[in-house]
Amino acid sequence: MVRAACHYDVPLSPGYTSTPMSDTSTSDQGVRAPADLNPRTEPALDFPDADFGAMTPADYDSIGFLGGLEVHQQLLTRSKLFCRCPAGRTAHTHDAEVLRHMRPTLSELGEYDGTALMEFKTRKDIVYRLERSSVCTYEIDDTPPFEIDDDAVRIAIELAALLNLNLVSELHVMRKQYLDGSIPTGFQRTAMVGLDGAIPFVVPELGVSRDLRIRQLSLEEDSCREVSDVGHRITFKTDRLGMPLSEAVTEPELLTPLEMQAAGRLLAVVARATKKIRRGAGAARQDVNVSIAGGRRVEIKGVHYHRRLPQLVHIEAFRQLNLLRVRAELRRRGMTKEMLAIPAVGVPWEVSPLVADVTRLLSGAKVQAMREAAERGDTACAVRLPGFSGLLAHKTQPGVNFAQEFSERVRVIACPEHAPFMTHSDAESGLRADEWREIRQQVGAERDDAIVIVWAPRDDAATAAREILIRAQDALAGVPAETRQARRDGTTGFERILPGADRMYPDTDTPPLPIADTVVKRIRAHLPETPWAREARYVTLGLEEDLARRLVRSPWADLFDAVNPPATLAGRTATTILERLSYHSRRAGSRPIVEPTRVTAIVQAIAGGEVRVEAFARMIDAITTEPDTPVQAILDRYRKRDNDDEALRDAIDTAVTGARTLRGHEPDPSLRWAMGQVMASLLGRVDPHRVRTMLREHLAGVTPEAA
Repeated sequence: MVRAACHYDVPLSPGYTSTPMSDTSTSDQGVRAPADLNPRTEPALDFPDADFGAMTPADYDSIGFLGGLEVHQQLLTRSKLFCRCPAGRTAHTHDAEVLRHMRPTLSELGEYDGTALMEFKTRKDIVYRLERSSVCTYEIDDTPPFEIDDDAVRIAIELAALLNLNLVSELHVMRKQYLDGSIPTGFQRTAMVGLDGAIPFVVPELGVSRDLRIRQLSLEEDSCREVSDVGHRITFKTDRLGMPLSEAVTEPELLTPLEMQAAGRLLAVVARATKKIRRGAGAARQDVNVSIAGGRRVEIKGVHYHRRLPQLVHIEAFRQLNLLRVRAELRRRGMTKEMLAIPAVGVPWEVSPLVADVTRLLSGAKVQAMREAAERGDTACAVRLPGFSGLLAHKTQPGVNFAQEFSERVRVIACPEHAPFMTHSDAESGLRADEWREIRQQVGAERDDAIVIVWAPRDDAATAAREILIRAQDALAGVPAETRQARRDGTTGFERILPGADRMYPDTDTPPLPIADTVVKRIRAHLPETPWAREARYVTLGLEEDLARRLVRSPWADLFDAVNPPATLAGRTATTILERLSYHSRRAGSRPIVEPTRVTAIVQAIAGGEVRVEAFARMIDAITTEPDTPVQAILDRYRKRDNDDEALRDAIDTAVTGARTLRGHEPDPSLRWAMGQVMASLLGRVDPHRVRTMLREHLAGVTPEAA
């Protein structure tokens, strides 16, 4: 196996400091105001925390909820976007590893992006595992980009046209800086395809009937797949790297969590209409943006499932509300950023009275994790947070308190390898009362002050102390501009500082690509049917509006179109396909493949009177679970026969005899039991209404035998 080490060592400017980039104030340093503030500036601090499902649209309006989506979708091309390596290949082995370290670069305005500075502080060893058949020298930045993939451009134009966007006349490739290691070059190449569009957004059950405005659609290259992230070492696979990816961004106009879910599903259906996108795990991902009154946009990354989205953004909204409550209390206590300041250089416990080295207390602690840290030779430091007493225990998410905002920042940026690595004065700490008194004296803590203790290797402990104070300063701003990770329980965790415009700059390696009018005209002439047009067509076939909408958004719409049932069976066909195939998908964990010709044969047999419609669901089950059984053999089980009347009389006699053995049953349950017995063998061959009438007559004089 080959190992290579490559370094991007662009030095930081002499004026670099660790000043937090997320303060919403513009008066302290004269910096430009953030563009991602919620338009409503007064938070609803008195609004009580509520569970998802207990909130009405008016309640979400009361807290100033706003949401938007960034939907990423892999495009179905043969090649990657800027090289000719195959797209869609999954590598299970690797042939080489490349080690890199990233450093931030100045933007064209001479500024550093806050996210880039944050990633630099992590001091990560970034390892890329390369498999020779899925990557080339372009992916590791040893070769300039090839011409942009033509198929990807055409698919992106088609998507933009379906979203009614204004198409650009030339593609201009930009570089978007990423120093988290997910892209070996340190930047992602991306090009704007269309701007300022709108599509119909009609969700009757939510009372929504308006346009969904689309801000933009861009074409970009996908990132690596993360394999592991432990301490200061993160490992990626590069097979997915560089695959063509579209990104559709909505305007921040979604007013409830359920509206966000509906909008995400609508955009997914629009993308699927092209039949030129990849499906499966990881092929589609969405980032959700949330803010409430008094706060600012927070981005939650990598939400893979629409069903989890509403609860996730609901919890995030109330996390922000609780952060704003913390801010209000800190302001009431007279706290300022200057009270939490730390010199830009030097070891924190040597240059700041807010930090003290308390390593000697580890070995005698009651908590085993502290004693193990002492055995490893870790450094422990205590950080005083003036005016924070009692606030670290304040609940921010279900099962999560404000202290976790600090521990997450430490985990991501200081990268301690062992957990737990932090405790604080508002919790059971594992230290004796006399030890706490000594610590409070060392850092000069007063009654209203909180203390956070963190332990890690010396350099990591120094980074952690600074990040704790930076996060405390952010608390005075309320809601930091962050990118957060979605967790399965609906809570979120810190991932990185939210990137800004400073990370974007032109790509000088890629010339502009003119988009010919003839190409656009040809694409527009062959656009697929839009979901809203398809829904209207289904309604004209006789489907109820709700059923038509469900069918359009399901994976079975193409099957329904291929079967092309007569109008008299359209609704029954749609309902049966949706219910039964969805059931089998859930049961098997994968979508069943059903040949349209087999369903067509069933529909034709029902329409021709060979089989009664009551057997429809049972026959769909059969062709799904018995793919090798000829459809005619399945139909034969349910076709009408010449001796059906005689078979019916025999079945009724048997059922009535059985009913006599039932004990303690009322007439209606007896009738239902008898119906099940008769129809089990005659489903599709006899009229169930006739069977029910005959059974009722026979059972009318039947009295259950005495015990």
